[in-house]
Amino acid sequence: MSPNNNSEKPFNPNELLHIPKWVNEDYFLPILEKDVENFDKIVKFTPVAATAPGENYTSIMIRVIVDILLKDGNEQKISYILKTMLEADSGADVIDGMGLFPKERKMYEVHIPQFVKLYKEAGMDIELAPKCLHVEATDKLITLVFEDLSRQNFKNFDRLKGFDLLHMRHVLRKLAELHAASVVARELNGPYDSLYSISMYNEQSRNLFETLGKIRQPQFYKAMRQWDLEDADKYISQMWSPVEVFDAALQVNRVDESEFNVLNHGDCWSNNIMFNYKDNGEIDRTLFVDLQIGKWGSPAQDLWYLITTSASLAIKIKEFDHFIQIYHERLVECLRRLKYSKPIPTLTDLHIMMLKYGFWGPLTALGVMPATLMPTDKDANMKMMMAPGPEADAVRYRTFINPYYAKAMEVLLPFFENKGLLKSL
Repeated sequence: MSPNNNSEKPFNPNELLHIPKWVNEDYFLPILEKDVENFDKIVKFTPVAATAPGENYTSIMIRVIVDILLKDGNEQKISYILKTMLEADSGADVIDGMGLFPKERKMYEVHIPQFVKLYKEAGMDIELAPKCLHVEATDKLITLVFEDLSRQNFKNFDRLKGFDLLHMRHVLRKLAELHAASVVARELNGPYDSLYSISMYNEQSRNLFETLGKIRQPQFYKAMRQWDLEDADKYISQMWSPVEVFDAALQVNRVDESEFNVLNHGDCWSNNIMFNYKDNGEIDRTLFVDLQIGKWGSPAQDLWYLITTSASLAIKIKEFDHFIQIYHERLVECLRRLKYSKPIPTLTDLHIMMLKYGFWGPLTALGVMPATLMPTDKDANMKMMMAPGPEADAVRYRTFINPYYAKAMEVLLPFFENKGLLKSL
């Protein structure tokens, strides 16, 4: 969604988004003065939603389009992405409890620059994320302003289609680059902030997740019986209770420091990965966005999350082992270039991790994928997903009966069963 280059009103993908009044010319003036050489003044300031409903659940995303005058008299159109916290009645208490914005702030201010520097010192020109141009933190609010990647023709892949093998290859290699640098940075600088030991699954969030599980379950089972499953009741009997799901999530988030661990992206799905392309259509650059859910732990977390949510249905299972091999090959290459001093995990080690931490597969399929595969829907938001009552029940049922989700689960449930990842009968 590139900003328009004419006088027409810029496209707004979500007219329902409330844009805070403080997102204005005065706020952006110092950012422009720092970012734009020969900046003189703002001619026109237009904030619009950066994403459609259902594309983002944990923050307010605004594209700010500014017509500016330069000191030489020329005019220029420029745009930024502003990311800030949800308003109080939109699920902010849930998001705040997960510490997402403090994590993202530290990723952009400290860790991503560290990782890029490590590669540069090793003679590798590696980029991982967009430039963060401004960070503001108050007692109540954290706000980040980024370069607008659409100005460099970056875009998301169609999340409903899922990545083909070529896109998966680029993402897996980029994920290996992120992980390798995170491991070496820890070796050099010591353990990460305790923020990165906290998962969204912790005892403080137990009541929230168990309550949500209970209100979702009836619609989920109802939808399962409508899917094209050979024996829906068998799979229903292999589902966990909300308490069992939460306990298993706590277990899979525990870190075994005797193993190979990384700083996971934590929310590694198609909307958080952007690509730009060469004139011939080849992928040129790949970048991660939305670094809010970083978590120190097994790389199996990001791998299960990515494959489950974002590989196309045609290759999700067929190429599963191949995906791990692609990731491993680049991981080994990067760790060696960065002079990692400890044993590098073998491909066999990674496959064992994928089984040991295999609950990330069902957990992601049950908890995240209903949202990531839901077509744009004005009611698809954090507040509605968490609400009790018949109106919210209807929204939840729509996410479960949605054909994109149903078809994915028809493939994934037998796969999980064959790997021994469902509840034992």
